[in-house]
Amino acid sequence: MYKQILLASTIAIILFAGCSSKEYYKPEQTFNLSTSNMGDKLINYSRDGATLASGTVLTKDQAVKIKLDKGFYFINNNRNAAITADLQGNCNIVTQKGRVASAKFPQALVAGTLIGQYLVYVLQNNNYGIYDFKANRIIYNNEAHKAYAIDRRIANPLPVDKLVVIPTLDGKLVVLDMTTKKIAKEVFVSTEKSLNNIIFLGQLNNALIASTPHKMISLSSKGKKEYDKEIAEVVINGGKLFVFQKNGKIAKLDESLSVISEKKFKFAHFSRATVDEKKVYGLEKQGYLIVANRNLSKHKVYKAPEVDDFTFVSGNKIYYNGEIIDLTPLNYE
Repeated sequence: MYKQILLASTIAIILFAGCSSKEYYKPEQTFNLSTSNMGDKLINYSRDGATLASGTVLTKDQAVKIKLDKGFYFINNNRNAAITADLQGNCNIVTQKGRVASAKFPQALVAGTLIGQYLVYVLQNNNYGIYDFKANRIIYNNEAHKAYAIDRRIANPLPVDKLVVIPTLDGKLVVLDMTTKKIAKEVFVSTEKSLNNIIFLGQLNNALIASTPHKMISLSSKGKKEYDKEIAEVVINGGKLFVFQKNGKIAKLDESLSVISEKKFKFAHFSRATVDEKKVYGLEKQGYLIVANRNLSKHKVYKAPEVDDFTFVSGNKIYYNGEIIDLTPLNYE
């Protein structure tokens, strides 16, 4: 009995010590920040969009009202149509006129990109392939290793000339030839066991940039470059790469992942971030919104409500906790 009490006390002390030693970001000065009521609620989000309870969809650029069937959520879009899916493997292609095509998969669709008549997809079980809407069937399918825990910000496939780069849920890039339906190349970004899916995939000048929460790589004619950091968010803007790290550092990089400038905000934990032609914005989980210039030499910190729900950036607005922050009037001076 005495040993049990001693063991329980020891565990309690360890747990208390762990909680009490956790450090938080504490800016020296903050400025008031006004928000507006969303009148809606974020119910689902991915790398390229978010779904509101009302059926409104937030893309990277704007809020769009499209007709979502019950239980469906937004995956991705191009200029002509949006990809929507539910948890049962159903997929609808939707335009402003309504549903124009449908597909059924054996697992829920978690990422997808439309390329002409084809949907290049990634499923919840980490199968990936091509669905042909003219033939109404899967014309190519492959299996990647199972991923048991993933980050919700799943990157969508990226077309590059006659190829498509497919980001898998286990941290791998599969380069697939759309003409021959054969794999041209496979590259692992990182090999961690958990939360290792590709959360960012994009092009910067002549380089392909891909990141998991654990590592970023750049692929170009100059070879493969690595940026071995714990990563919270990635943004490409104005020919530069902005990386928001889990240790509170913001870094500005070029396409070879060389550091141009950086600034550390000690113990900051970034929830969401964006960059425009003049400013860098990082929303910290306690509700601090850091606004900096693009060289990261000047910054100003605003105080907003603590982040306790989904967050998403659409255009010049941040949506979270039922509120909207308009970034336009904010500055770093």
